[in-house]
Amino acid sequence: MSRRDVIGWMVIVGVLLLTAVWAGVALRQDSGQANASTSAVDNRTADAASAPPYVPIYARPARQITDEPIYRSPTYICLSPDARRAYVLNQSADSISVLDVAARTVISEINVGWRPTHAAVAPDGRRLYVSCSYDYTIDVVDLERQQVVQRIKTGFEPMGVALSADGQRISVANALANTVSVFSTATGDPLSETPAGRMPRYVAETPDGTRLVAANAHSRDVTIIDPAQGRVIETRSVDRGAQMRDVICSNNSRWAIMTTLVGHDEMITMQMERGWINSNGLIVMDLHEPGHVVTLLLDRVLTGATNPWALTMGSDERRLYVSLAGIHQVAIVDVPLMMDLVARTTPEQRQRLSQDVEILERLKIARRVDAGGIGPRGLALCEPAGELLVANYFSDSVAVLDAESGSVKTVIPLGPKQPMTLWREGEMRFNDGRICFENWYSCSSCHQEDSTMDSLNWDLVNDGIGNPKNVKSMHNGIFTPPAMWSGVHANQNVGVMAGQRFLGFLPDDDVQKALMEFIGKPKRAPNPYRNADPATLERGKRIFYRARCDICHIPTAFTDQLKHDIGLTGYTSEVDFRSRFDTPSLIECYRTGPYLHDGRAQTLRDIFTDHNPRNMHGLTNGLSESQLHDLIAYLRSL
Repeated sequence: MSRRDVIGWMVIVGVLLLTAVWAGVALRQDSGQANASTSAVDNRTADAASAPPYVPIYARPARQITDEPIYRSPTYICLSPDARRAYVLNQSADSISVLDVAARTVISEINVGWRPTHAAVAPDGRRLYVSCSYDYTIDVVDLERQQVVQRIKTGFEPMGVALSADGQRISVANALANTVSVFSTATGDPLSETPAGRMPRYVAETPDGTRLVAANAHSRDVTIIDPAQGRVIETRSVDRGAQMRDVICSNNSRWAIMTTLVGHDEMITMQMERGWINSNGLIVMDLHEPGHVVTLLLDRVLTGATNPWALTMGSDERRLYVSLAGIHQVAIVDVPLMMDLVARTTPEQRQRLSQDVEILERLKIARRVDAGGIGPRGLALCEPAGELLVANYFSDSVAVLDAESGSVKTVIPLGPKQPMTLWREGEMRFNDGRICFENWYSCSSCHQEDSTMDSLNWDLVNDGIGNPKNVKSMHNGIFTPPAMWSGVHANQNVGVMAGQRFLGFLPDDDVQKALMEFIGKPKRAPNPYRNADPATLERGKRIFYRARCDICHIPTAFTDQLKHDIGLTGYTSEVDFRSRFDTPSLIECYRTGPYLHDGRAQTLRDIFTDHNPRNMHGLTNGLSESQLHDLIAYLRSL
């Protein structure tokens, strides 16, 4: 064969290769059409090879790395019955600091399980019950021996705990399992497990033992349970309430009070002033009147009370203390004046009252004082000394405030001062309302403190108006560009810069670097669904590939970073003017419901049974119940 013939054949082969590549590109671009899933099978191998170099992290947080400072991150405080000792839960150090309240010193530190979140002291002061969210246990601490003597297995991610008045039973909100469990303190045996709303985080039992109130952070309702019977008495709507946290009950067992955000996701997000997007306050409920809810805001006209967190109230019920985690203050509320306002509010006035951002200040019902540190979360009232103890998460300290005036008397460090890494600074800024104009909200107001999501649909103006989208978890964004459901930002870095503008300021380089360090290196919760039966997971994996889910959700990031039409527009949605949406990563999908771009699918099962009528979102029509079960088990394990 002559040289000219060889060159000719090389040109022909090159043209054929270019044609094949162009055809492949065309197929991928057309993947939004009804038959695109089938057409794209031939490109699956190449796409998998070009997937981002992403390996999910399922190990314990990076505090085990020797060169990272060990922060204590105090998140909750409770007192011994005689108020001489304070027990401070150090969430990122997996320990409890024991404080001598009068001496203002840490006298010991007790190791407990992974991520201690909430606690309750036994009435006799001998034991402390600590929820360890990532170990799925309540650790029972013998306070005299200063060690864990029992571990009670709970549902997934226990958070708030509550003891009955007689100390005979302990209740816990299983945030990830969406249940409330009740256990015998004598034996540790389970007494009941009751379904609640989405992500119950804190619980409180009335002193008379007739009701258990669970604040559901992601379903905008409260579950009221009979703790003795383990049955739901009422599921009560809280209207625009969002991310409810701490809850306490009155001495007469009639009232429940909880902290809340008020998320105005019904509005187009074009004006943050006066709480038009997010406002911050309290919910007061009459437990004897079904459906009763009064929302009172702790904001002011020109400044929000970002992210109210914890509550404590004196035994005389004269003052209520509220930690405002995002603005590093504590609100002091005159309870008789507040309850008088609640009593005077008619049902017709309740919605208007929930939008009055100056009501408590105008009526001199609430005032704010400095928290004595950064990121106040847990509170404890030491009545004999007339002092309020404040756990400041980012300061690794407990501030002691005068309970009457609110002035800071002293600050108790919980350990040696640690240098602030860029990641830690990013965590602080992510939770800090001061980076928002007039302090109305922080990044965590929509993405929680762990940078995930709030389960709401928000109408952000970066992709037009009138088309609200479900909040995405930020955990996988750095590995899976573009950002946003509409793919309007090239990558997460651009999206975070846009987020700074959404907070009302021009992007700041230092803030941007810190936020990207925090968001880009998430310390993930352990995935309990990875411990499912291996045979079930293997069957589910085979169904995943047989249904061609992997064409768009390519391992190991489980996305192809492209936009697709999966047949949603036109049969249920009334507000979308586009039909193609970014393919989300499936990593951690077990905790990111509701699902699809507008949150219409409440569960993973709903995606396939109710929202895939034309088989455009995987070939799932016709799957049996057992096959659906196995597929969902596999998806949850990712």
